[in-house]
This record gives sequence, C-alpha cells and structure tokens, in this order.
Amino acid sequence: MLNYLKESTFRANEVFLRAMSILRKHYISIAGLCFLLFVTNNLSSFLAMYLKESAASGVKVLLLFVFLTLFFSLQLMLIKRALNLVSYKKKLGFMGYIPTTKQFVSFIVGLLTAILISVIVACLVYVLCFPLLYMGISMDRVMFEIHPVITGIISVYIILRTMFFPFFILDKNFSVFKSYRFSLAVTRGNVFRLVLVLLLVSSTFLLQLGSEYLEYNLLARAFSIINSFIVIPSVSLVLSIVYSDMMSEYKGEGDPEFLKNII
Repeated sequence: MLNYLKESTFRANEVFLRAMSILRKHYISIAGLCFLLFVTNNLSSFLAMYLKESAASGVKVLLLFVFLTLFFSLQLMLIKRALNLVSYKKKLGFMGYIPTTKQFVSFIVGLLTAILISVIVACLVYVLCFPLLYMGISMDRVMFEIHPVITGIISVYIILRTMFFPFFILDKNFSVFKSYRFSLAVTRGNVFRLVLVLLLVSSTFLLQLGSEYLEYNLLARAFSIINSFIVIPSVSLVLSIVYSDMMSEYKGEGDPEFLKNII
C-alpha cells in the first residue's frame, strides 16, 4: 500500500509538472479561453440583473439560450485545445476547435444525464436513510447531516468515474452513453490517483479558503492570483494529460459494458 501511495503521488506530481510545462508554452491560448469563459459568465449575470424587470420573457429566454450556448461552446473549445496540445496533434485553426453540432448536443445530453443521476442518487439515499428514523435518530439530523454526507460521498465518486465523458465526445466522437461507458472503464482502478491529482490542483483553492477564514487577507489575495492566472488555466491540461495516460494504459474492450465497469 505504501509503494502504491508513493507511486500514485509521484504520478500526480508528474501530471501537474507536465501541465505546467505545456501551459508555459501556450499560456495565451489557454488563459484567453478561460478569460472568455469568465467574461461570458459575468456578462450573462449582469444582463440578467439589468433586464430583470424591463425585458420581455421572450428576450430573456433568447439571451439565456445564447449565453448558455456560448459558455458551453467555450468549455468544449478549451477541452479540445488542451487535448490537442497534450497529444501533439497537428495544429488546428480557430474553426477547428469549434465543436460540431453533434458534439455540442451530446455534451448537453451528457450534462442532463449527470443531473438526472444526481437526483436519483439523492432520492435513493433518502430511502436508505429512512430506517434510521425508527432507530431514534431525529429527522433534522437525517436530513441535514447524514443524508448530505452520504449523498456527497457517492456523488463525488460518480463524478470521478464519469468526468471524462466530454473528452470521449470530442476526441473520439462517441455518443453520450458510449462516452459514459468508456469513462467508467478507463477510470476503473484509477480513482485514488484521480483524487490525488485533483487534490494537488485544488490545493491553492483550499489554502485560499483557509487564509480567508483565518483573515490572512494578503496571503488570501496571493493565493487568489495564483488560482486565477495559473491553476484555473491548468485544469483542462491536467485532465487532458490524465485522460491521455489512462487511454494509453487501457487494455479493455472496444465497447465496454456498463455494469461490468461500475465497480
């Protein structure tokens, strides 16, 4: 177990260092897409507040559709750019990074599927927690303590196993459910390594939160700058490297079965 922990930690550090190396060489393109995501998100929030009472419902729906399409398209472009840089594929023009209609629709269906899975998990955990009420545990404790903790743990595990479905949609042009099956297959046995990689990437966020909680404002500002200009742009590269490594090690089926790879 100790050797496995050391190996996993080393590989997590290696992934992060590789991502930093790529980010240093291609900072403008990656950070530029992150900045566009930031602008799109904040502009949509500003317009939603500004047009809250003055605009007609039809205009609001249209703007919502436009901003959601733009935001998710930029997300997919960022992943596609990161995949291209990690796998050293031929250079694509701007139009080459724009997702196809099929890829975009598949991604949206995948997101809706993830939301549906979360709702189902929350409902199932409520059912499983119901017998606790007959054991003398109060309803408030079940609803606000036990249920959220169990649901959170299961949800994090599901996210870790399925988080690479957009990569298969963009890289392999797979359908939604085939992408989910492959994400389950390649992450099988790699959950601990994924946790280490994500903890490494999110460490500065945790340090920022800790500094803010302890009211070390200058330190919190420093971590905030690191997060904004280094960590956030590196996330897509880190995940792309992990995806590429897992795919290179994958020896499973060409179209993996769903139930076979859940655990």
